[in-house]
Amino acid sequence: MGTTPFVFDGNRMYAELGFVRPDGSTHRALAFVDMGSPSTILKESLFRELQLDRNKPLRFTVGNFPVDVPSGEVTSDRSKPRSLGSDLLVEGVLPARILERYQVVIDYRNRTLTLAEPETIKPTGVAVPFHLKPETGLIAVDALVDGKPYAVTIDNGSAYTWFRQDTVKGWLASHPEWERGVGAVGASNMMMSGDSAEVSGILVRVTEIVLGPLTLRLVGVLGAGPGRSPSPNLSLFDWYSTKNAVPVIGWIGGNVLKDFRLTIDYPHRLSYWSRQADPDPHDLDQVGLTLRSEGGQFFVESIARKNGAPTVEGVSPGDRLVRVDDLDTTKATWGAIYEALHGKPGETRKVVLERNGSRVTVEVKVTEF
Repeated sequence: MGTTPFVFDGNRMYAELGFVRPDGSTHRALAFVDMGSPSTILKESLFRELQLDRNKPLRFTVGNFPVDVPSGEVTSDRSKPRSLGSDLLVEGVLPARILERYQVVIDYRNRTLTLAEPETIKPTGVAVPFHLKPETGLIAVDALVDGKPYAVTIDNGSAYTWFRQDTVKGWLASHPEWERGVGAVGASNMMMSGDSAEVSGILVRVTEIVLGPLTLRLVGVLGAGPGRSPSPNLSLFDWYSTKNAVPVIGWIGGNVLKDFRLTIDYPHRLSYWSRQADPDPHDLDQVGLTLRSEGGQFFVESIARKNGAPTVEGVSPGDRLVRVDDLDTTKATWGAIYEALHGKPGETRKVVLERNGSRVTVEVKVTEF
């Protein structure tokens, strides 16, 4: 069994791992922990440093716990390692396909990740069974919303809970008061891809989602549009369902999971949920900008709307976001930008924008979504 700290940024976790070089020395780095991805990925510089291009096996440590991965199961990424403000850079992805071999504990309050061999840990918390697709490692649980059954993925790699928009629209027909606005903001704007998934996404606050004996309350959800997917023949959610053992309507993301100590007992197909914090009904009190990320820069893709009206004046789609108060966005993480645009409804933020080659400064208000 091994335990390591993780950095928490934008509702996502980045674990400190020790990558073992062929000479036995260690390269310390952060890895994005993603229960929604089957793929082990390393930055190309680290991939070569570990001689995986020469068919050397990958070995890394979680605390003092060794994990071995055949070189053929690891791919490289040419983009540069990035900083989250710690001494370590993000240089890899620790995916579901590796996690499924173990008992896994994610302790959000204490910011630690634990991996253990099967039968090592005695789990605590409310037990919720799950479906597992061994080929990908993704897990899905049976849920009830408004008395109707659905399957949803547990995906800590996603910053926010996203469900199919047509499903969400069905709920809103019975509960129009659940709607909070249109256009992804804050952590719900987690992909920053600029496509219909976020631009036309419907923000809702679902009163209850029931997972067997566990009830999740006041769950913030983006009813995401079809969006682009890696498969040109499938919508985003249809493609995502192919990674799961059963068809799913979407995933429960970091905005919910961060309130728990979560134990995933993969061998027994059981998850255990120990609540550590109450849900935050104000997590999407944000300046209503739906952003797009491109080449390390952030652009306004659209203005979020509430009750049919735009929530921000003086900002136009296509503007480049340069600064939010004292935050320089060129050096900021996504999580830092979410936080800078967050606040109490009615508070103002000073944003500096680049528009047609000129700098524009605008006072914008936080909206309660």
